[in-house]
Amino acid sequence: MEVDGRLRQSLHNAVRLSLGMERRDSAVSPPWETVWYEPGKPPQPLPPRMRILQVFEQIKRKLLILGEPGAGKTTTMLELARELLDGAKADNAQLIPVLVDLSSWKQPEVGIFDWLLAELKGKYGLRQDLGKAWLQSGVLLPLLDGLDEVAPELQQKCAKAINDWLTGDIEQKPCGVLVCCRREEFETIVRQKLSLQGAIYLQPLTAAQIEAYFSKFELQDVWQTVREDAALWDLLVKPLFLSMFGLVQVQGKFDLAAWQKRQTGEAKIEYLFDTYWDAVMSRNLILNRHQKNLGWLSQTYKTKPLPQRKAVRRTLVFIAKGMMREPSIGREILIEKMQPSWLPKRKQKIISVLIWVLIGSLLSNLSSGPIWGLVMGLIRVPITESMKIKTIEKIPVSISKEAQKEICKSLFVYLFIGLFMSLFTGESFLMIAGLIWGLIWGLVSCLYRGLIEGDEVEIQTKITPNQGIKKSLQNMAIVTIIAAIVLFPLKFLLEFLFPLMPLEPDLSRGIISVILFIFIFAGFTLSGGYALIMHIALRLVLALNRYVPLRFDLLLNYCTERLLLQRIGGRYRFMHKLLQDYFAKMELE
Repeated sequence: MEVDGRLRQSLHNAVRLSLGMERRDSAVSPPWETVWYEPGKPPQPLPPRMRILQVFEQIKRKLLILGEPGAGKTTTMLELARELLDGAKADNAQLIPVLVDLSSWKQPEVGIFDWLLAELKGKYGLRQDLGKAWLQSGVLLPLLDGLDEVAPELQQKCAKAINDWLTGDIEQKPCGVLVCCRREEFETIVRQKLSLQGAIYLQPLTAAQIEAYFSKFELQDVWQTVREDAALWDLLVKPLFLSMFGLVQVQGKFDLAAWQKRQTGEAKIEYLFDTYWDAVMSRNLILNRHQKNLGWLSQTYKTKPLPQRKAVRRTLVFIAKGMMREPSIGREILIEKMQPSWLPKRKQKIISVLIWVLIGSLLSNLSSGPIWGLVMGLIRVPITESMKIKTIEKIPVSISKEAQKEICKSLFVYLFIGLFMSLFTGESFLMIAGLIWGLIWGLVSCLYRGLIEGDEVEIQTKITPNQGIKKSLQNMAIVTIIAAIVLFPLKFLLEFLFPLMPLEPDLSRGIISVILFIFIFAGFTLSGGYALIMHIALRLVLALNRYVPLRFDLLLNYCTERLLLQRIGGRYRFMHKLLQDYFAKMELE
């Protein structure tokens, strides 16, 4: 699903280009060779019709792909994944490829194998014990994209971690692996060979390929112009920029005179992205005859007015900057993963905190809810500003060993505190009250901390946008109802015990009501309500500042129609990392 979806939405899909490849084995060092090995072999061009799968099999399934920005490294990796998947469908004994972005690797103390298990759980919802068994038995074949997208100060350590994984524990060694990296970063930052069997370098497009591309779009009249402009030619030999240029030129948005006025290579690339933005926002969207007869403007908004360009760009700039602030999320955009830290101004973060505390206070039915919410918000801002929204997407049926430990620990601690309070007071009714208090809070803590916080589970194979928040809402309702049902026998127990203490009947009933309410409210907040409230508060602040519309999913889907984003299920990503960087450099107006 992911492989076909990303290939289908790729810019390269407009015209299938057969990328030239050459051997670059000097970039790798087979594990049986010494550290000082310095191969002197020159690059060896491969046959032009040779498929990437043939190359991969020829070098025993351990390959490094190098190339320039926009050269087609990720597309080549996806093509390999598709061929491997076709083979796995035909033969159950074949390897199953898994796509993983190295950009999320940020802890040098964590080995690649353990990091990979966490990524498989995070992206595909694969249990770590199952992922471990499948990796060790050679069922899964990791395809690691974006070594150059690891933080620059960590790229050497990441390469070393990959080598340690490839040459270390025999049980953890992969049966095959592919790594993608930009050539410049590999040579200037990584600066060490990988323990792979071979490497290929994606060559620039040839004049014949570029001319054939222009013929495909009936742009033969610009062919001579392109050949005479050396700077433009140097750019268009890369498939990404050629695809962009073709779309821009079809829309008549490219002005050669304006291009030539740009003095630097970076400025020229920025101009191409400017014209690409203008072209994709101006082009007619693809609609079938029935949709056109119904008066649809797009497949997303149908007959509703389309969002303004300024609003679309503002949202894309906000997303790109937010992803730059949170490199741990990788290159994928999930609505439920947006965090208060994405807000560019501190006062916006404070407002977000105040809103969610205020909502929580109102839900707790406090008599002075709004005032209490504002006061608590001001007090808790320094603490909660850096807190993250953690969705509770799945309540585990079985209790893990860690959760069992949390349950026993919580119950013991609160019962001990209650016993200590009772012994310290010496009063019989206070002794009973202390034990009851310890029992109640022990049950609350062990149930919610042990089951939920002790074993947080996410459904990461997102099918629909914002699925994490929707599942959190569903689980919150289920757990709250269950807690309310469980409290009936507890209510009768309290009503039996409290009359034994010298308390006024009204006070006893009030204490019982408070205890029951705390139990239910804890279930509401800790089983998903807390994340829901924080998400609502964040979305309100985003909408008020016009960063993100209330129907964020519609805008993201609209951007996929405009060839700005790709969508796989409930996950989105920019069409290319360079496009993401382009928006990240803009000012958030």
